Amino acid sequence: MKLRLALVGLAVAAALIVAGCINYDQTMALNADGSGMVTIHYTSDDPEGTQAPKLSFSEEEITAEYADSDVTVSDIAVVVPAEGEEGSHEATYVLAFDDVTDLNGYGIFAVGDQMTQVFALADAGDTAVFTQTCTLTMDVEDTSGLTDYKFTYSLACPGAVTDTNGIVGADGYTVTWEYPLPDLINNTVEMNATYEKPAEGVPGAGGLLAGGIVTILGIIICVIIIVVIIIIIIVLLKKKGKKSGPAPPPAE
Repeated sequence: MKLRLALVGLAVAAALIVAGCINYDQTMALNADGSGMVTIHYTSDDPEGTQAPKLSFSEEEITAEYADSDVTVSDIAVVVPAEGEEGSHEATYVLAFDDVTDLNGYGIFAVGDQMTQVFALADAGDTAVFTQTCTLTMDVEDTSGLTDYKFTYSLACPGAVTDTNGIVGADGYTVTWEYPLPDLINNTVEMNATYEKPAEGVPGAGGLLAGGIVTILGIIICVIIIVVIIIIIIVLLKKKGKKSGPAPPPAE
């Protein structure tokens, strides 16, 4: 009995090594014009697993993956175990894009024939429809040991969300999706969100942070200018009063 359990344990461990264990987190902020930023974060316990998507864990490789695209890569951070040691590999970076479809076919969104993610943004009159598909192909039969690994997606829309197959946040603008790794293996999932187009000139949720900061700074600068003008006026009035001196006494 003990021997059988030991063999089962070894088989599960071998399956995990072959499969490679991946956690993937994607956080996107979308602007009204289709531009935006997305933060990518992923970890792997065994990036050399024979069936795992070949993810990059070096700054040079990550930069090279987007070299031919219209996407800007920044804030790359990579953590890998010391040579000869075991442990999780981790990578984080930020992508800035002028159009969300610029992401298609590059980097983490096109990992050979193992993992493909495709974006689309459609105009629907007063609303816009965001779509992202993820296809993960791995030659794994037993996925029972992979349930703790997840793919998590978050999208901040530039307008209020009216329809989605994800979970809408309390703010009404943010949508999240979460898939256990076994649900993705040899499968294609589609994430979609329909949101209201913001009024022209209004930054939506995707550009809310930047727009809000600019607005606050503008208000502060205006207040400072007004205060300075008031101080100058007061000083000038005081100087004028001193120059004129007291009124002469009335003639007798």
